[in-house]
Amino acid sequence: MKKLIRYIFNKAGYDLIKTKNNHGSLDLHLNNVFHKYSIDCVLDVGANSGQYGAYLRALGFNGWIVSFEPVKSVFEKLVENANSDEKWICYNIALGDKTEKKMINVYSSTVFSSFLEATDYSKGIWKSLESVIPEEVTVKMLDNIFPEISDRTGCLHYYLKLDTQGYDVNVFRGSLKTLDKIDAIQTELSLIHVYKEMFSPYDVLTEYNEHNYHISGMYPINRDESLAIIEYDCVLVRKSAQANA
Repeated sequence: MKKLIRYIFNKAGYDLIKTKNNHGSLDLHLNNVFHKYSIDCVLDVGANSGQYGAYLRALGFNGWIVSFEPVKSVFEKLVENANSDEKWICYNIALGDKTEKKMINVYSSTVFSSFLEATDYSKGIWKSLESVIPEEVTVKMLDNIFPEISDRTGCLHYYLKLDTQGYDVNVFRGSLKTLDKIDAIQTELSLIHVYKEMFSPYDVLTEYNEHNYHISGMYPINRDESLAIIEYDCVLVRKSAQANA
């Protein structure tokens, strides 16, 4: 039957080619993106205690990881987890669109720590958001510290992973002079606002598009009881980047 179907299409001037879905999960998609763009350094912004770095190593990524975590107690755990990895650098700072001191909301579940205040909607889903302690942290722009990172790693192709709980666009705006080195981005895109004063996800995508970053994959992170998707892991690639096929 397969041969017959292919014969019919061939007679009509078409051919059938069997393809594999190499982008069906975030794991598979990252492997493809890292290979195509020869990613040799991941900028892990909003690292928490190093979960994403460990995830990359489990995927088989053996390039450099540069992690940023502003909350002191969490940063200490990050250093412990990265300490035995010679190609893992940690910075005890936040990234943003200006250099400043800023108060961050540290929730009992520290993965939710944010410069923004959680909405009633998100507090209704995650009870850990009911308890919060403010902490003053240092914020810098990636543009200002990238030369140091480049010197330390010697890397050429960077992947910018953003997980800053509603502050991703601010980090991006502080990286505009560095974008020619960043071939792809991973951002946490909230379709339903979990923090107050978040940017619209559609405005966020428009801003990325204006700098020639386009969606290559979207993977749901969580849903609420209605099954509505709350957030996506969104991967974008820079179309002007010289990809290695």
